[in-house]
Amino acid sequence: MSAKSAQAVLEAKQLKHAKKGILAGILSGVLWGASGTVLYLALNFEPFTLPQFSGEGLEFGPGLALLVAAALCGALMHDTFAAIWVGVHNIRAGKFKEYGRTLRTKPGKMVCLGAILGGPIGMSGYLLGITFVNAAYALPITAAYPALAAVLATFIFRERNPARVWIGVVLCILGSFLVYYAPLGEGQEKDVYFAIGMVLSTLACLGWASEGLLSTYGMDMLDPDIALGIREGVSAIAYFIFVVPVVTLFMSNSFGPTPIWELFSAAWHTSALPIYVFAGFLGGFSYIYWYRALNMTGVARAMALNVTYALWGVLFGAIFTGLTPTIYLVMGAGAIACGAILVSANPRELFRLRETK
Repeated sequence: MSAKSAQAVLEAKQLKHAKKGILAGILSGVLWGASGTVLYLALNFEPFTLPQFSGEGLEFGPGLALLVAAALCGALMHDTFAAIWVGVHNIRAGKFKEYGRTLRTKPGKMVCLGAILGGPIGMSGYLLGITFVNAAYALPITAAYPALAAVLATFIFRERNPARVWIGVVLCILGSFLVYYAPLGEGQEKDVYFAIGMVLSTLACLGWASEGLLSTYGMDMLDPDIALGIREGVSAIAYFIFVVPVVTLFMSNSFGPTPIWELFSAAWHTSALPIYVFAGFLGGFSYIYWYRALNMTGVARAMALNVTYALWGVLFGAIFTGLTPTIYLVMGAGAIACGAILVSANPRELFRLRETK
């Protein structure tokens, strides 16, 4: 085979590899948007609809406590099942034995720290946002995390960003204002629960942006599947030993009974269980495809494709939750997605696969 023919074969393999990476990035966004919608739908099933857990007709304090309990139960269930699904995936690939060795390394410890920021902080804010407002509203706000990460990197790591990145940041800010402004619909004008939900969604954005900054170092030196398994496992354990006990104590003393453990126990014996198993599957494999895209297409392309979950969330919300999206919501979600793509990658190079490294 001539040198020219060998080069052509190599380029064809690289192009095929890059196309698979693009598909993986798109799938990660679709699955994450679907996961958020499924988690929102789970609130319509037992045990959350039972009188003792629904909070219907209660005053603000007790009602808030029950909503927080439902959200954190959902976060605990989601990360537990996501960790199980990713663990099964790693066992089938013969990688599970690497968990212990990786945890003893410095990059592994960085992943653990990132897991705390992305799980108990990021995921809790995300699930609380979904519980207080429709997932179609919470998802676009969290999708601004690449823009927030770019801002944090500028101040913390003194990174210099091109004008394209700052245009993307401005678009994300404007899009966030539009989503915040969007009313919930007939008879559901913005109230205190809506405001709380949107603020908590912003907290999720901050947690995921911080996770990205801290975990990037670790991810560059570890098998992505192992890093992901550790991330999900550490997050689930942190909920059990710290987040749920602390929040239960604080909320119960401040607002009223917060039955997170009771909901968690009841959810294993009611119709919500298969829904959370499915949500964990969607969330776990969204991460798996995202890390595959990181490996196949690079960080910029993978992140740009992943954040399209803002638009998928609005679409799935309209199809499956009965939400009628307002023009402000659609415009805001679109602006945030476009802004995040600008922050993550040069649009001209996004699909120029032959230059993919």
